[in-house]
Amino acid sequence: MGATGDPAVRRVDRQEDLPDPAPDAAFVVVDVIISSTTVVRLLEAGAESVRPFADPDAARRFKRETGAFLVGEQGGESVDGFDGSPLPSLVADYPVAGRPVGLLSSNGTRAMARIGHDRDIYVGSTVNAAAVADAVRDHPETWLVAAGRQGEVVAEDVAGVDLIAGHLDGAAPDHGTLAAGIRETPTAAWLREMGYDHEVDALCEFDSADVVPRLRDDAFVDVR
Repeated sequence: MGATGDPAVRRVDRQEDLPDPAPDAAFVVVDVIISSTTVVRLLEAGAESVRPFADPDAARRFKRETGAFLVGEQGGESVDGFDGSPLPSLVADYPVAGRPVGLLSSNGTRAMARIGHDRDIYVGSTVNAAAVADAVRDHPETWLVAAGRQGEVVAEDVAGVDLIAGHLDGAAPDHGTLAAGIRETPTAAWLREMGYDHEVDALCEFDSADVVPRLRDDAFVDVR
């Protein structure tokens, strides 16, 4: 990747390592648990768009002005005035078809704000890695951004970046090894403790979705 004459692909394993200001490039934000996967599921469920927020007050104002459905968490806890949890498996039960959705998360939407909504941002996860790789393949420069958690590198985000990078350079990692690594992460253990084993299983269904979320006018839409 990044050879002379080829598109440059760069990566950071936590959002804090992004250059400031962000370069004029394409960015793929990877927050596997939870927000990246949730954006994919919301668009699959027919949401008109998904607008990311780093500030809950701005999200609540967006709801008042547009009638949007709000999903989100802060520090893993529910947020006052929001309509639902951002756990991906819950999205199918939300009345989001044809509606704008606002999304707040502790890490993924914060990474998007750090990059800046004036940049070309995509959302990538383990479930749509191949589709996103195809979408950014011809960009002159692409940054793969593992969101991390409050400045810490998290293995599931790195795994998502590894998968997308592998599709871009034709050397995708072994799926069995990748799935085993995700299942052993502290975040996966937290989900299992809450009874959400199926969330972890779904994250290991690599390349099972073809949704390509891309930021347009401050909100993600599926640009397939």
